Amino acid sequence: MRNPEELTQLKHESPLKKDFMAVSWNLHKGRSPLGFTAWNAMQRWVESTHADAYFLQEAMARRMPGPVLATSFGSPVIHDPLEDVWHCQATEIARSLELDIALGPNVFKPSWRHGNAILSPHPLDLGGRWDISAHRFERRGLLVARAAFAGKSVTLLCAHLALTRAARLRQMNWIAHWIAREAPDGPLVLAGDFNDWRNDSVPLFGELGLREVATWLGEAGRTFPAFSPALALDKMFVRGMRPVEWIQPAQETAWLSDHLPYMARLRLE
Repeated sequence: MRNPEELTQLKHESPLKKDFMAVSWNLHKGRSPLGFTAWNAMQRWVESTHADAYFLQEAMARRMPGPVLATSFGSPVIHDPLEDVWHCQATEIARSLELDIALGPNVFKPSWRHGNAILSPHPLDLGGRWDISAHRFERRGLLVARAAFAGKSVTLLCAHLALTRAARLRQMNWIAHWIAREAPDGPLVLAGDFNDWRNDSVPLFGELGLREVATWLGEAGRTFPAFSPALALDKMFVRGMRPVEWIQPAQETAWLSDHLPYMARLRLE
């Protein structure tokens, strides 16, 4: 039988076990608003947050050299066929913090690519990556994973939507259709760079019972431009999780990316 002191401690700890910290951030390919490399500082900030899920957009990857066994008369000898090896900013965080990771590249180039990533300290089950590009000039994707948290499966969706309103509306409807068909119930978090300064997404996903965290809490939720945020481009929608707090980003993040991170504390219902 537990003593009164232990029961009191458990009473204070039990609500925290249902609290879910979520961070969404457009990494801007690891560059500051002025174009300087800021990846190391970004990584340190992410590592300091201790979140339950990270929704990252524009996570940059570069091709790494394939395996080289030796040289012969000055020429490299390849032991195995050159592998398509990529090193991603999100994988660096995942390795350093021992997090599970799901990746969904959106833009493919001969020597680099970037896309969405979902990271979590909880076991992740990859749900898939869907191309939701509305036209050929902007490659966009929806990345899906499921995390085991507090005895439940939480559906996690990371999205990066188009710059034009018509394209965004098409993409929002595609995502809404996916949710209605593939994840009609249960805890769910949809987050990312929506480029949605008109807030079209709030009523659209509200029809599915999803609440936008900052809006629900009466916060402006402005994240862009980072050094003087005026537009609420980034969004976080939840279902089966009650918004508890929209966390004001640390001042240091204002010069790390062109977007401020969107950070929220949620409570499993």
